[in-house]
Amino acid sequence: KLGWDPIQGESHLDAMLRGELLTALAQFGHNGTQNEASRRFDAFLDDRNTALLPPDIRKAAYVAVMQNVTTSKRSGYESLLRVYRETDQSQEKTRILGSLASCPNPEIVLEVLNFVLSPEVRSQDAIYGVSVGVKGRETAWRWLKFSSYEKANEVEEFFANRSKLSIARTLKQSLERVHINAKWVQSIQNEQRLAEVVEELSSRKT
Repeated sequence: KLGWDPIQGESHLDAMLRGELLTALAQFGHNGTQNEASRRFDAFLDDRNTALLPPDIRKAAYVAVMQNVTTSKRSGYESLLRVYRETDQSQEKTRILGSLASCPNPEIVLEVLNFVLSPEVRSQDAIYGVSVGVKGRETAWRWLKFSSYEKANEVEEFFANRSKLSIARTLKQSLERVHINAKWVQSIQNEQRLAEVVEELSSRKT
C-alpha cells in the first residue's frame, strides 16, 4: 500500500508511482482521495514547505482540487492561480498548468485555455495547459478550432460593417485575442500536431 506519505527506504519508482496513482484516483472522482487532497492542499496554502504535500504528490492534490471547481465555486482555482503567480520555480508552474484544465466544468476549462495564452504563461509552457480531462476534450477541441486564422478573419469580416461605436473597443480587443490564439495554435499545429491529438481524444468514447 503506497498511501500518501513516503515510506522509509522506498525506491524512486515507488515515489513516482504514488503520485501517478493518486492523480488517477483524483481524476476518477475517488472521494477519499479528493478529501485527503483538499486537506493537504489547505495545509500547503498555509505553509508552502509543509511535509504534507511534497512535490511528488502535489499534482494529485492540484487535480483533486480542480475536480470540484465550478463557475460558482472558484476558490480552489483561484488558490492555484495564486500559487502559480507566487512561485518562481518553473517546475512548479508547469505542474500547476498541467492540472488546471483537468476541471470537468467546460466554462472553467475555457477560462484555463485562454489563461495559458496570456502574458502570464511563457510560450514554451503553454502546451502543459492544454492537458484537459475527459469532460473538457470537446471544449478544448472547439477552442482549438476557433483559434485559427481562418476563424479570426471570418469574425473580423462579419463585424466589419456591423460594429457600433459603443462596442468598438471590446471588439478590437477580442479580435486581437483571437489573432494571438491563432498564431500560437498554428505554431503548435506545425510542430506537434496537437490539433489531431485533441480531435482524436475528443472523439473517443468514455
